[in-house]
Amino acid sequence: MKRGPLLGLSLAIAVELFFFAALNFFDDWTLELMPGKFVVAAFLSGIAYWIAASNFKIDIGRRQQAILFFAVAIALRVIALPLAPSDDLWRYEWEGKIQRAGFNPYLVAPDDPKLDPLRRSFPESAKINHPSVRASYAPGAEIVFRFFSGVSDRPLFYKLVFAIVDLATAFLLLRLIGGDNRYRHAAWYAWNPLVAYSFAGAAHFDSLMMLPLVGGILCLVRSTTEPGSTQKWFWAVCTSILFGIAISFELIPVLLLLLCVFALRWRAVVLAISLAIPAVLGLPFGFPKVRIWDSLGQFTYVTRLNDLFWWVVEDTVWANPHQKNYHYNVILIVFVIAVSLLFVRNWKRGMLWALGTALVLTPVLHPWYCTWILPLATWRRAYAWHVLSVTIFAYYLFWNERLFFLPWHAEPWMRALISIPPLVAVSISALRKKRA
Repeated sequence: MKRGPLLGLSLAIAVELFFFAALNFFDDWTLELMPGKFVVAAFLSGIAYWIAASNFKIDIGRRQQAILFFAVAIALRVIALPLAPSDDLWRYEWEGKIQRAGFNPYLVAPDDPKLDPLRRSFPESAKINHPSVRASYAPGAEIVFRFFSGVSDRPLFYKLVFAIVDLATAFLLLRLIGGDNRYRHAAWYAWNPLVAYSFAGAAHFDSLMMLPLVGGILCLVRSTTEPGSTQKWFWAVCTSILFGIAISFELIPVLLLLLCVFALRWRAVVLAISLAIPAVLGLPFGFPKVRIWDSLGQFTYVTRLNDLFWWVVEDTVWANPHQKNYHYNVILIVFVIAVSLLFVRNWKRGMLWALGTALVLTPVLHPWYCTWILPLATWRRAYAWHVLSVTIFAYYLFWNERLFFLPWHAEPWMRALISIPPLVAVSISALRKKRA
Protein backbone atom coordinates (compact mmCIF):
# COMPACT_ATOMS: atom_id res chain seq x y z
CA MET A 1 0.00 0.00 0.00
CA LYS A 2 1.29 3.46 -0.88
CA ARG A 3 2.15 5.81 1.97
CA GLY A 4 -0.68 8.29 1.26
CA PRO A 5 -3.58 5.80 1.41
CA LEU A 6 -1.97 4.06 4.39
CA LEU A 7 -1.75 7.32 6.33
CA GLY A 8 -5.34 8.18 5.43
CA LEU A 9 -6.57 4.77 6.58
CA SER A 10 -4.54 4.96 9.79
CA LEU A 11 -5.88 8.44 10.54
CA ALA A 12 -9.49 7.36 9.96
CA ILE A 13 -9.04 4.34 12.27
CA ALA A 14 -7.41 6.51 14.95
CA VAL A 15 -10.26 9.04 14.80
CA GLU A 16 -12.87 6.28 15.00
CA LEU A 17 -11.19 4.74 18.03
CA PHE A 18 -10.76 8.15 19.68
CA PHE A 19 -14.41 9.17 19.45
CA PHE A 20 -15.58 5.66 20.27
CA ALA A 21 -13.46 5.79 23.43
CA ALA A 22 -15.05 9.16 24.22
CA LEU A 23 -18.37 7.36 24.73
CA ASN A 24 -17.00 6.24 28.10
CA PHE A 25 -17.18 9.85 29.30
CA PHE A 26 -20.82 10.31 28.28
CA ASP A 27 -22.58 7.09 29.35
CA ASP A 28 -24.17 8.45 32.55
CA TRP A 29 -27.56 9.34 31.08
CA THR A 30 -28.99 10.50 34.40
CA LEU A 31 -27.20 13.78 33.63
CA GLU A 32 -29.11 16.02 31.22
CA LEU A 33 -26.47 16.77 28.60
CA MET A 34 -24.85 13.34 28.49
CA PRO A 35 -27.14 11.62 25.91
CA GLY A 36 -26.53 14.43 23.41
CA LYS A 37 -22.76 14.27 23.87
CA PHE A 38 -22.90 10.48 23.60
CA VAL A 39 -24.72 10.69 20.27
CA VAL A 40 -22.36 13.33 18.87
CA ALA A 41 -19.32 11.20 19.76
CA ALA A 42 -20.98 8.14 18.22
CA PHE A 43 -21.77 10.05 15.03
CA LEU A 44 -18.19 11.27 14.71
CA SER A 45 -16.88 7.76 15.33
CA GLY A 46 -19.34 6.49 12.70
CA ILE A 47 -18.20 8.99 10.09
CA ALA A 48 -14.59 7.95 10.66
CA TYR A 49 -15.71 4.31 10.39
CA TRP A 50 -17.27 4.96 6.97
CA ILE A 51 -14.00 6.53 5.80
CA ALA A 52 -11.88 3.72 7.23
CA ALA A 53 -14.00 0.89 5.83
CA SER A 54 -14.20 2.61 2.44
CA ASN A 55 -10.42 2.94 2.24
CA PHE A 56 -9.35 -0.47 3.49
CA LYS A 57 -7.41 -1.42 0.35
CA ILE A 58 -6.11 -4.86 -0.53
CA ASP A 59 -2.66 -3.99 -1.90
CA ILE A 60 -0.97 -5.27 1.25
CA GLY A 61 -0.26 -8.88 2.13
CA ARG A 62 -3.04 -11.20 3.26
CA ARG A 63 -1.42 -11.59 6.66
CA GLN A 64 -1.17 -7.83 7.13
CA GLN A 65 -4.83 -7.46 6.18
CA ALA A 66 -5.83 -10.07 8.76
CA ILE A 67 -3.76 -8.41 11.49
CA LEU A 68 -5.22 -4.99 10.76
CA PHE A 69 -8.75 -6.38 10.49
CA PHE A 70 -8.74 -8.15 13.84
CA ALA A 71 -6.64 -5.51 15.63
CA VAL A 72 -9.24 -2.80 14.96
CA ALA A 73 -12.16 -5.16 15.65
CA ILE A 74 -10.72 -6.26 19.00
CA ALA A 75 -9.71 -2.72 19.97
CA LEU A 76 -13.26 -1.45 19.47
CA ARG A 77 -14.69 -4.16 21.70
CA VAL A 78 -12.09 -3.69 24.41
CA ILE A 79 -12.79 0.05 24.44
CA ALA A 80 -16.52 -0.66 24.83
CA LEU A 81 -16.18 -2.96 27.84
CA PRO A 82 -16.16 -0.21 30.54
CA LEU A 83 -19.35 1.42 29.19
CA ALA A 84 -22.49 1.31 31.31
CA PRO A 85 -24.64 -1.67 30.23
CA SER A 86 -28.24 -1.36 29.09
CA ASP A 87 -31.04 -2.16 31.52
CA ASP A 88 -31.66 -5.35 29.54
CA LEU A 89 -28.65 -6.86 31.30
CA TRP A 90 -30.37 -6.65 34.66
CA ARG A 91 -33.29 -8.53 33.15
CA TYR A 92 -30.95 -11.28 31.93
CA GLU A 93 -29.38 -11.61 35.37
CA TRP A 94 -32.74 -11.52 37.15
CA GLU A 95 -34.35 -14.20 35.01
CA GLY A 96 -31.32 -16.43 35.43
CA LYS A 97 -31.42 -15.87 39.19
CA ILE A 98 -35.10 -16.74 39.63
CA GLN A 99 -34.70 -19.88 37.52
CA ARG A 100 -32.00 -21.10 39.87
CA ALA A 101 -34.39 -20.39 42.75
CA GLY A 102 -37.01 -22.64 41.15
CA PHE A 103 -39.29 -20.07 39.47
CA ASN A 104 -40.45 -20.12 35.86
CA PRO A 105 -39.78 -16.72 34.21
CA TYR A 106 -42.61 -17.37 31.74
CA LEU A 107 -45.09 -17.55 34.64
CA VAL A 108 -43.76 -15.02 37.14
CA ALA A 109 -43.19 -11.31 36.42
CA PRO A 110 -40.34 -9.48 38.18
CA ASP A 111 -42.71 -7.47 40.39
CA ASP A 112 -44.54 -10.57 41.68
CA PRO A 113 -44.69 -10.39 45.53
CA LYS A 114 -43.52 -13.99 45.87
CA LEU A 115 -40.12 -12.84 44.56
CA ASP A 116 -39.60 -10.24 47.31
CA PRO A 117 -36.90 -12.27 49.13
CA LEU A 118 -34.91 -12.60 45.88
CA ARG A 119 -35.43 -8.94 45.08
CA ARG A 120 -33.80 -7.90 48.36
CA SER A 121 -30.67 -9.84 47.41
CA PHE A 122 -30.53 -8.30 43.93
CA PRO A 123 -29.32 -4.68 44.18
CA GLU A 124 -30.22 -3.88 40.57
CA SER A 125 -33.84 -5.07 40.83
CA ALA A 126 -35.16 -1.49 40.62
CA LYS A 127 -33.50 -1.13 37.18
CA ILE A 128 -35.34 -4.07 35.58
CA ASN A 129 -37.36 -2.82 32.64
CA HIS A 130 -41.06 -3.65 32.28
CA PRO A 131 -41.26 -5.28 35.75
CA SER A 132 -44.93 -6.22 35.29
CA VAL A 133 -44.19 -8.25 32.13
CA ARG A 134 -43.17 -11.91 32.24
CA ALA A 135 -40.17 -13.23 30.29
CA SER A 136 -40.20 -12.20 26.64
CA TYR A 137 -37.08 -14.03 25.46
CA ALA A 138 -36.99 -17.36 23.63
CA PRO A 139 -36.19 -20.51 25.66
CA GLY A 140 -32.62 -20.83 24.42
CA ALA A 141 -31.84 -17.39 25.81
CA GLU A 142 -33.48 -18.25 29.14
CA ILE A 143 -31.37 -21.40 29.45
CA VAL A 144 -28.23 -19.36 28.81
CA PHE A 145 -29.29 -16.78 31.42
CA ARG A 146 -29.67 -19.55 33.98
CA PHE A 147 -26.22 -20.93 33.15
CA PHE A 148 -24.57 -17.51 33.24
CA SER A 149 -26.11 -16.63 36.61
CA GLY A 150 -24.35 -19.64 38.08
CA VAL A 151 -21.00 -18.48 36.72
CA SER A 152 -20.90 -14.75 37.47
CA ASP A 153 -23.15 -11.78 38.11
CA ARG A 154 -20.60 -9.23 36.88
CA PRO A 155 -21.56 -7.26 33.76
CA LEU A 156 -18.02 -7.69 32.45
CA PHE A 157 -18.52 -11.45 32.20
CA TYR A 158 -21.62 -11.03 30.02
CA LYS A 159 -19.92 -8.41 27.87
CA LEU A 160 -16.86 -10.58 27.28
CA VAL A 161 -18.99 -13.55 26.23
CA PHE A 162 -21.16 -11.48 23.88
CA ALA A 163 -18.10 -9.74 22.38
CA ILE A 164 -16.20 -13.00 21.81
CA VAL A 165 -19.24 -14.54 20.12
CA ASP A 166 -19.51 -11.40 17.99
CA LEU A 167 -15.89 -11.75 16.89
CA ALA A 168 -16.64 -15.35 15.97
CA THR A 169 -19.47 -14.03 13.77
CA ALA A 170 -16.98 -11.75 12.03
CA PHE A 171 -14.73 -14.77 11.43
CA LEU A 172 -17.60 -16.74 9.87
CA LEU A 173 -18.47 -13.72 7.77
CA LEU A 174 -14.95 -13.80 6.33
CA ARG A 175 -15.59 -17.40 5.28
CA LEU A 176 -18.99 -16.49 3.83
CA ILE A 177 -17.61 -13.59 1.77
CA GLY A 178 -14.44 -15.40 0.65
CA GLY A 179 -11.99 -14.19 -1.97
CA ASP A 180 -9.15 -11.70 -1.86
CA ASN A 181 -11.46 -8.86 -0.82
CA ARG A 182 -12.93 -10.58 2.24
CA TYR A 183 -11.11 -8.53 4.88
CA ARG A 184 -11.96 -5.27 3.13
CA HIS A 185 -15.65 -6.14 2.87
CA ALA A 186 -16.00 -7.76 6.30
CA ALA A 187 -14.55 -4.63 7.92
CA TRP A 188 -17.92 -2.97 7.30
CA TYR A 189 -19.26 -5.30 9.97
CA ALA A 190 -16.31 -5.88 12.29
CA TRP A 191 -15.36 -2.19 12.53
CA ASN A 192 -18.91 -0.94 12.97
CA PRO A 193 -19.30 1.17 16.16
CA LEU A 194 -22.91 0.06 16.67
CA VAL A 195 -21.92 -3.61 16.63
CA ALA A 196 -19.12 -3.10 19.14
CA TYR A 197 -21.29 -0.94 21.38
CA SER A 198 -24.35 -3.21 21.30
CA PHE A 199 -22.56 -6.35 22.47
CA ALA A 200 -19.35 -5.35 24.27
CA GLY A 201 -20.76 -2.08 25.64
CA ALA A 202 -24.52 -2.29 26.18
CA ALA A 203 -24.36 -6.09 26.71
CA HIS A 204 -27.23 -7.14 24.46
CA PHE A 205 -27.28 -10.89 23.94
CA ASP A 206 -28.25 -10.77 20.23
CA SER A 207 -24.76 -11.84 19.16
CA LEU A 208 -25.70 -15.30 20.48
CA MET A 209 -28.38 -15.42 17.77
CA MET A 210 -26.29 -13.90 15.02
CA LEU A 211 -23.43 -16.43 15.24
CA PRO A 212 -25.58 -19.52 14.44
CA LEU A 213 -27.56 -17.48 11.90
CA VAL A 214 -24.44 -16.59 9.91
CA GLY A 215 -23.19 -20.14 10.37
CA GLY A 216 -26.49 -21.46 9.05
CA ILE A 217 -26.30 -19.25 5.98
CA LEU A 218 -22.73 -20.43 5.36
CA CYS A 219 -23.90 -24.05 5.55
CA LEU A 220 -26.81 -23.21 3.25
CA VAL A 221 -24.36 -21.93 0.65
CA ARG A 222 -22.35 -25.14 0.95
CA SER A 223 -25.51 -27.23 0.59
CA THR A 224 -26.36 -25.52 -2.69
CA THR A 225 -22.85 -25.70 -4.16
CA GLU A 226 -21.55 -29.13 -3.13
CA PRO A 227 -21.54 -31.59 -6.05
CA GLY A 228 -22.38 -34.77 -4.14
CA SER A 229 -25.81 -35.69 -2.79
CA THR A 230 -24.46 -36.84 0.56
CA GLN A 231 -22.60 -33.59 1.09
CA LYS A 232 -25.70 -31.59 0.13
CA TRP A 233 -27.79 -33.42 2.72
CA PHE A 234 -25.09 -33.04 5.38
CA TRP A 235 -24.90 -29.27 4.93
CA ALA A 236 -28.69 -29.03 4.76
CA VAL A 237 -28.95 -30.71 8.16
CA CYS A 238 -26.26 -28.38 9.55
CA THR A 239 -28.23 -25.44 8.18
CA SER A 240 -31.37 -26.63 9.94
CA ILE A 241 -29.62 -27.19 13.26
CA LEU A 242 -27.95 -23.79 13.24
CA PHE A 243 -31.15 -21.98 12.24
CA GLY A 244 -32.93 -23.84 15.04
CA ILE A 245 -30.34 -22.66 17.55
CA ALA A 246 -30.65 -19.09 16.24
CA ILE A 247 -34.46 -19.21 16.56
CA SER A 248 -34.02 -20.46 20.12
CA PHE A 249 -32.45 -17.10 20.98
CA GLU A 250 -34.53 -14.75 18.80
CA LEU A 251 -37.58 -15.51 16.65
CA ILE A 252 -36.45 -13.21 13.81
CA PRO A 253 -34.65 -16.02 11.82
CA VAL A 254 -38.06 -17.67 11.33
CA LEU A 255 -38.70 -15.01 8.69
CA LEU A 256 -35.88 -16.47 6.58
CA LEU A 257 -37.07 -20.09 6.59
CA LEU A 258 -39.19 -19.70 3.45
CA LEU A 259 -36.08 -18.59 1.55
CA CYS A 260 -34.25 -21.60 2.98
CA VAL A 261 -36.98 -23.75 1.43
CA PHE A 262 -36.31 -22.13 -1.95
CA ALA A 263 -32.58 -22.77 -1.57
CA LEU A 264 -32.80 -26.38 -0.35
CA ARG A 265 -35.73 -27.42 -2.57
CA TRP A 266 -36.63 -31.06 -1.85
CA ARG A 267 -34.06 -31.20 0.95
CA ALA A 268 -36.12 -28.57 2.80
CA VAL A 269 -37.81 -31.32 4.81
CA VAL A 270 -34.88 -31.11 7.22
CA LEU A 271 -35.99 -27.59 8.21
CA ALA A 272 -38.41 -29.29 10.59
CA ILE A 273 -35.35 -29.52 12.83
CA SER A 274 -35.21 -25.70 12.93
CA LEU A 275 -38.65 -25.60 14.55
CA ALA A 276 -38.12 -28.69 16.71
CA ILE A 277 -35.05 -27.34 18.50
CA PRO A 278 -36.73 -24.29 20.13
CA ALA A 279 -39.74 -26.48 20.97
CA VAL A 280 -37.51 -29.02 22.75
CA LEU A 281 -35.67 -26.26 24.61
CA GLY A 282 -39.05 -25.02 25.79
CA LEU A 283 -39.83 -28.33 27.52
CA PRO A 284 -37.99 -27.43 30.78
CA PHE A 285 -40.30 -24.41 31.06
CA GLY A 286 -43.45 -26.51 30.74
CA PHE A 287 -44.04 -26.25 26.99
CA PRO A 288 -46.57 -27.06 25.54
CA LYS A 289 -48.70 -26.90 28.71
CA VAL A 290 -47.13 -23.54 29.56
CA ARG A 291 -47.76 -21.35 26.53
CA ILE A 292 -44.37 -19.69 26.48
CA TRP A 293 -44.97 -18.22 23.01
CA ASP A 294 -47.85 -16.18 24.46
CA SER A 295 -45.33 -14.68 26.85
CA LEU A 296 -43.05 -13.86 23.92
CA GLY A 297 -45.91 -12.01 22.25
CA GLN A 298 -46.58 -9.64 25.14
CA PHE A 299 -44.57 -6.84 23.60
CA THR A 300 -46.72 -6.83 20.49
CA TYR A 301 -49.19 -4.83 22.56
CA VAL A 302 -46.86 -2.20 23.94
CA THR A 303 -46.34 1.28 22.58
CA ARG A 304 -44.36 1.42 19.36
CA LEU A 305 -41.07 3.29 19.24
CA ASN A 306 -38.64 4.69 16.67
CA ASP A 307 -40.24 2.99 13.67
CA LEU A 308 -39.07 3.89 10.17
CA PHE A 309 -42.37 3.69 8.29
CA TRP A 310 -45.63 3.62 10.24
CA TRP A 311 -45.38 7.17 11.54
CA VAL A 312 -45.76 8.38 7.93
CA VAL A 313 -48.98 6.39 7.53
CA GLU A 314 -50.36 7.54 10.87
CA ASP A 315 -49.66 11.19 10.13
CA THR A 316 -51.50 10.96 6.80
CA VAL A 317 -54.16 8.27 6.37
CA TRP A 318 -54.30 5.89 9.34
CA ALA A 319 -54.46 7.37 12.84
CA ASN A 320 -53.24 5.29 15.77
CA PRO A 321 -54.06 7.37 18.86
CA HIS A 322 -53.08 4.66 21.35
CA GLN A 323 -49.82 3.91 19.52
CA LYS A 324 -50.39 0.15 19.62
CA ASN A 325 -48.44 -2.06 17.29
CA TYR A 326 -49.95 -5.55 17.21
CA HIS A 327 -51.70 -5.09 13.84
CA TYR A 328 -48.45 -3.83 12.30
CA ASN A 329 -46.75 -7.15 13.06
CA VAL A 330 -49.38 -9.05 11.07
CA ILE A 331 -48.78 -6.76 8.09
CA LEU A 332 -45.03 -7.20 8.54
CA ILE A 333 -45.29 -11.00 8.28
CA VAL A 334 -47.47 -10.79 5.16
CA PHE A 335 -45.04 -8.44 3.44
CA VAL A 336 -42.01 -10.56 4.37
CA ILE A 337 -43.68 -13.60 2.82
CA ALA A 338 -44.55 -11.61 -0.31
CA VAL A 339 -40.99 -10.28 -0.64
CA SER A 340 -39.60 -13.79 -0.15
CA LEU A 341 -41.76 -15.10 -2.99
CA LEU A 342 -40.30 -12.46 -5.29
CA PHE A 343 -36.84 -13.94 -4.74
CA VAL A 344 -37.66 -17.60 -5.28
CA ARG A 345 -34.72 -17.84 -7.73
CA ASN A 346 -32.29 -15.68 -5.76
CA TRP A 347 -32.47 -16.64 -2.10
CA LYS A 348 -29.23 -14.86 -1.18
CA ARG A 349 -30.54 -11.47 -2.22
CA GLY A 350 -33.96 -12.42 -0.89
CA MET A 351 -32.66 -12.88 2.65
CA LEU A 352 -31.38 -9.31 2.69
CA TRP A 353 -34.68 -8.00 1.35
CA ALA A 354 -36.83 -10.10 3.68
CA LEU A 355 -34.95 -9.08 6.80
CA GLY A 356 -34.75 -5.49 5.56
CA THR A 357 -38.51 -5.45 5.04
CA ALA A 358 -38.97 -6.65 8.61
CA LEU A 359 -36.79 -3.86 9.99
CA VAL A 360 -38.47 -1.18 7.89
CA LEU A 361 -41.94 -2.34 8.92
CA THR A 362 -41.25 -3.20 12.55
CA PRO A 363 -43.20 -0.90 14.88
CA VAL A 364 -40.37 -0.93 17.41
CA LEU A 365 -36.80 -0.39 16.21
CA HIS A 366 -34.12 -0.42 18.87
CA PRO A 367 -30.57 0.24 17.62
CA TRP A 368 -29.33 -3.26 18.38
CA TYR A 369 -32.07 -4.64 16.08
CA CYS A 370 -30.14 -3.04 13.22
CA THR A 371 -27.17 -5.32 13.97
CA TRP A 372 -29.25 -8.31 12.87
CA ILE A 373 -29.05 -7.33 9.21
CA LEU A 374 -25.47 -6.07 9.14
CA PRO A 375 -23.83 -9.46 8.38
CA LEU A 376 -26.21 -9.92 5.44
CA ALA A 377 -25.75 -6.31 4.34
CA THR A 378 -21.97 -6.77 4.49
CA TRP A 379 -22.15 -10.01 2.50
CA ARG A 380 -24.40 -8.50 -0.17
CA ARG A 381 -22.63 -5.09 -0.04
CA ALA A 382 -25.78 -3.12 0.80
CA TYR A 383 -23.99 -0.26 2.49
CA ALA A 384 -27.08 1.89 3.17
CA TRP A 385 -27.74 -0.36 6.17
CA HIS A 386 -24.31 0.55 7.52
CA VAL A 387 -25.26 4.21 7.19
CA LEU A 388 -28.41 3.53 9.22
CA SER A 389 -26.31 1.71 11.81
CA VAL A 390 -24.62 5.03 12.58
CA THR A 391 -27.54 7.45 12.30
CA ILE A 392 -29.67 5.21 14.52
CA PHE A 393 -27.44 6.24 17.43
CA ALA A 394 -29.77 9.26 17.57
CA TYR A 395 -32.21 6.89 19.32
CA TYR A 396 -30.24 7.41 22.53
CA LEU A 397 -31.38 11.01 22.60
CA PHE A 398 -34.62 9.63 24.04
CA TRP A 399 -32.82 9.58 27.38
CA ASN A 400 -32.68 13.39 27.25
CA GLU A 401 -36.43 13.86 27.57
CA ARG A 402 -36.22 17.65 27.63
CA LEU A 403 -35.56 17.57 23.89
CA PHE A 404 -39.08 16.27 23.23
CA PHE A 405 -42.61 17.50 23.82
CA LEU A 406 -43.59 13.99 24.89
CA PRO A 407 -41.12 11.48 26.43
CA TRP A 408 -40.16 8.67 24.04
CA HIS A 409 -41.95 10.33 21.13
CA ALA A 410 -39.67 11.09 18.20
CA GLU A 411 -39.86 14.57 16.73
CA PRO A 412 -39.59 15.12 12.93
CA TRP A 413 -36.02 16.38 13.16
CA MET A 414 -34.97 13.16 14.90
CA ARG A 415 -36.71 10.98 12.33
CA ALA A 416 -34.98 12.95 9.57
CA LEU A 417 -31.60 12.54 11.29
CA ILE A 418 -32.03 8.78 11.36
CA SER A 419 -33.74 8.19 8.01
CA ILE A 420 -32.50 10.71 5.46
CA PRO A 421 -28.79 9.68 5.28
CA PRO A 422 -29.64 6.00 4.53
CA LEU A 423 -32.18 7.09 1.91
CA VAL A 424 -29.54 9.27 0.28
CA ALA A 425 -27.12 6.31 0.33
CA VAL A 426 -29.75 4.10 -1.33
CA SER A 427 -30.36 6.73 -4.01
CA ILE A 428 -26.67 7.15 -4.76
CA SER A 429 -26.20 3.38 -4.97
CA ALA A 430 -29.16 3.06 -7.35
CA LEU A 431 -27.80 5.82 -9.61
CA ARG A 432 -24.39 4.19 -9.76
CA LYS A 433 -25.91 0.85 -10.72
CA LYS A 434 -28.03 2.49 -13.36
CA ARG A 435 -25.02 4.24 -14.88
CA ALA A 436 -23.01 1.03 -14.82
